[in-house]
Amino acid sequence: MLRNLSIYNFALIEELQVEFGAGLNIITGETGAGKSIIIKALEMLLGGRASTEYIRSGKQRAIIEATFDIDNNQKVKDELVSLGINYNSGEDLILTREITHNSNNRSRINGRIVTLAITRKISQYLIEIHGQHEDQVLFKPRKQLALLDEFAGEEARDLLDEVSKIYDELKEKKNKLNSLNQDEKERVRKIDLLKFQIDEIEEAELVAGEMEELLTTKKKISNIEDLKKITNQVYDQLYESDFQQMAVIDQLNQFTKDLNRVNEGDSKLESIIELLTEATYQLQEVAYELEDYQAGLEFEPHRLNEIEERLQSINRLKRKYGDSISEILEYQRKIQAELDELLASEIHLEELKKDIKGLEIEYLQVAEKLSNLRQDVAQEFIEKIMLELKDLSMEKSKFDINLTTRVDQAGELDLDKITANGIDRIEFLISPNPGEDLKPLARIASGGELSRTMLALKKVIAEVDQVETLVFDEVDTGIGGRVANLIAEKLVIISQKHQVLCITHLPQIASMGDIHYYISKNMETTHTKTKLKKLTDEAKVQELSRMLGGSSLNDATIDHVNEMIKLAKEKKESICKGKTE
Repeated sequence: MLRNLSIYNFALIEELQVEFGAGLNIITGETGAGKSIIIKALEMLLGGRASTEYIRSGKQRAIIEATFDIDNNQKVKDELVSLGINYNSGEDLILTREITHNSNNRSRINGRIVTLAITRKISQYLIEIHGQHEDQVLFKPRKQLALLDEFAGEEARDLLDEVSKIYDELKEKKNKLNSLNQDEKERVRKIDLLKFQIDEIEEAELVAGEMEELLTTKKKISNIEDLKKITNQVYDQLYESDFQQMAVIDQLNQFTKDLNRVNEGDSKLESIIELLTEATYQLQEVAYELEDYQAGLEFEPHRLNEIEERLQSINRLKRKYGDSISEILEYQRKIQAELDELLASEIHLEELKKDIKGLEIEYLQVAEKLSNLRQDVAQEFIEKIMLELKDLSMEKSKFDINLTTRVDQAGELDLDKITANGIDRIEFLISPNPGEDLKPLARIASGGELSRTMLALKKVIAEVDQVETLVFDEVDTGIGGRVANLIAEKLVIISQKHQVLCITHLPQIASMGDIHYYISKNMETTHTKTKLKKLTDEAKVQELSRMLGGSSLNDATIDHVNEMIKLAKEKKESICKGKTE
């Protein structure tokens, strides 16, 4: 049940906080006061598409928040647990939607940021909105089928979930089959191309890191004369002495002898001599290594040519298959997998065909169960709708359901036209007046008749619906007089099992409300503000008088309203008594 609704900086609403109660909650107000704005705010809160156009002028963000009592709503509790959202028994559920100009919109459940998909998943068990244009939705076969499934109850929902799951898997495999069943010439051409590319890469025998090693070797061979000259100079200075210059190592040996000669047991000097001796040994090792390195330095023009050819080969592959050897090898792995799949496509085709055949059999088994269930409940659904239409002063109307399966010209089930909703086609038919043929709902000429038919459908569904809160936005369009009283009674009956929020312009309906709210639009210096307030009994009389008499408010109108409220109270008591009995 919806406990509280708070709206901030949304369209004409600067700040609105309202507490709703059980039973029938009525909202009235003059045309243009902002009744539809509240519905739009609710729709966005429940996961509808956000629009920055609704942010109040001069403000950065709009916030909508609602508190729900879910003590008796096991569906919501189960969904919260499955989604890992914190909820303690006895606590209310809080939904929040924030809309900003920078599109950084957020939805929250109990303070936790969630996706719109999660919000919709939770809100479908919290509240349903039946708007002014709901009749247009009822024209669509998919919506009509959904209504029949709702009436059929839990069994239909379980079968529908199973059908949808099998259908999704079947669709995925059929798409895969279509992909594999591409033109055979294209398949052969692709195989030839992939084989050529793989052979070309394999023949190169590429090794990761090879390019860098080749470039280093090329540079070394190209600079071999400079290497020889420099390494020879260093070796000579380290190790070769002549009459002009003593080698570095010989000088170090002489330094060691000189220091040993003057040393008379000085421990510190002995340490220095040891370091000097160690350095001499290390430089001798350097000289030996340089000599070996020099010996291996030979200019090899044929090797340089080999390296150049190898680099050209690698660069040619890089232009075709990747910017590095690693990328070329990765590309090779990728096309090898693609080639393997193409070569094995015949096997895949047969396996897929077998899987698809099995899924089609499984789909048909479950879909036929669902179809049979729909056929079984359709007559009961029709009878209940007829009773409701009779109560709504359409006792001479006829209502029927045309429920057929999707078959081809040969009368066989058309597997190419199955859907996630099963194998059935549906159409609601009605004849509002005696002597007229049954026609689709969309061809009802009278708006009043359409409004009553929609309410009849909602009344029947409400008997099995698990959603606690129902919102009716001006479902009384095109009706008045005695029919308005009948619709008011239906809303009261629905409100015995559900919390009902009803926006209406008819005093007959408003008088039946358990709680009455008045919405108004106030012009200020620079802004227009919409406000919603709960009416006292006295204020309710004033508002119903306005709805009856317009600008003409007199004692006769007020007396009429008081009588209307008295009769409404008696009628509600009678309805409640009948429900109890």
